[in-house]
Amino acid sequence: MPEIPKRLAPTRETLRELYLKSGNRCAFPGCKKALFNAKGVFVGQICHIEGAEPGGERFNKHQTNEQRRHPSNLVLMCYDHHVETDDVSTFSVDRMKRIKEEHEKLFSDVVGSMLKTITDHTTLTEPLFAKNLKKLDRVLGWENSDEELSDVLKELKPVTTKLAKVPIPTRELFLVLVNRGKKGRFSAALEASVSEVQQATNLASGELRECFSILDDHGFTYDNDTNDFGVQMVGIASPSSGWPLWADIKLFCKKEKIDLSQIIINLDFSVLDEG
Repeated sequence: MPEIPKRLAPTRETLRELYLKSGNRCAFPGCKKALFNAKGVFVGQICHIEGAEPGGERFNKHQTNEQRRHPSNLVLMCYDHHVETDDVSTFSVDRMKRIKEEHEKLFSDVVGSMLKTITDHTTLTEPLFAKNLKKLDRVLGWENSDEELSDVLKELKPVTTKLAKVPIPTRELFLVLVNRGKKGRFSAALEASVSEVQQATNLASGELRECFSILDDHGFTYDNDTNDFGVQMVGIASPSSGWPLWADIKLFCKKEKIDLSQIIINLDFSVLDEG
């Protein structure tokens, strides 16, 4: 007789594993919200990748009740991102699994032991390269041929590879730059005010200079002189062809309601593909 779906509470061992691998942070890419508040109270949410019972998001009728409460099917998030990931059209099972996997790579017991030695943390996340860019083409209304999209892919691949080499704290700053970037002057498709970014991030001047130095070295930003008010501006670099890559990706994410951190932090460029 088939098992009747029933929501089972996670075991104590499962909760311990989830907490250890969470790093006390919401698993959503780019989110820094703590799961325990200053008083030690758990304020996070235990989220099911495949729903706990019929009617739940991404419910899988072929799972057993034990499989539904297994650590592999659970991920810890803040309330806001738990609600956001209820949008199954955007957050598929595969995408949820990747979010969990990439987050827990940073905080699992295995990785924790690695962090006791000198480790290049950028090697812990493998980028997901775009393969056809047909969704980007459709959403932005390019109407490019397969041959033209193939040429664009050739430009995007080395950018993806270079971004994967940028340390995560610096990628987080780059995310802020792209999110805050506005139509630039001169050749910049996007530019941002250095003083505005510093106030928004609360980074010390030395930390900000270090991050900008890394981004400059990898070809993602450059000094774009001062604006009419004498404020120092930073330009966000485009590929050699002049393609306003980051302005286009930003517009794509806005139209598709995709968090830009999925690309810049999680290195998931496959969201630009169709099928």
